[in-house]
Amino acid sequence: MKIRPYNKKDFRYIQDICMATSDFADDDSPVNRAYLCTLYCDYYLDNQDEFCFVAADDDDIPVGYILCSADCDDYLVKMDELYLPVVRKVNSGEFFKFNARNKVTQRYIRQGYTAHLHIEILEEYRHQGLGTQLMETLCDKLKQNNVEGVHSVCGIKNSAAKSFFVKLGFEDIDYISGAVVYGKKFFEE
Repeated sequence: MKIRPYNKKDFRYIQDICMATSDFADDDSPVNRAYLCTLYCDYYLDNQDEFCFVAADDDDIPVGYILCSADCDDYLVKMDELYLPVVRKVNSGEFFKFNARNKVTQRYIRQGYTAHLHIEILEEYRHQGLGTQLMETLCDKLKQNNVEGVHSVCGIKNSAAKSFFVKLGFEDIDYISGAVVYGKKFFEE
């Protein structure tokens, strides 16, 4: 296993991992794939791929990833203009839920958590240290680029993910509808 920067040839693998690790793993329909990948993959890979990394197997096939927007202001603008209209067409309920959550993101930006991330690893590759390696790689890149802090939203019932964030020095900074928000600052104020 190795951690490496995202490459354009990884695009479909990233989307497949997104689906396989979602609540819709058993229903990989075109509609579910369209809105999940639009919300949780496509922006990062299209716009800030220098902050995206994969965990790859011996054949260089991604088995996990960490995707990050180092500039949440850009993320919010482009999501509103380019990505959320797609989601609205295929799943209006998810559109409204995600749109409301994005409005809350501005609060974290003001608190100095100016980047945000998504991390996923296929079930059979978990508990091998890949998540920690992905997170360390991303955090080093964010610090090198003078990003003040990062946050991530985690399902309130996802005890493994919650423990993972705490183990890596993230703090719970907010609770929102069925989720907890974890944040980590890189520089002392």
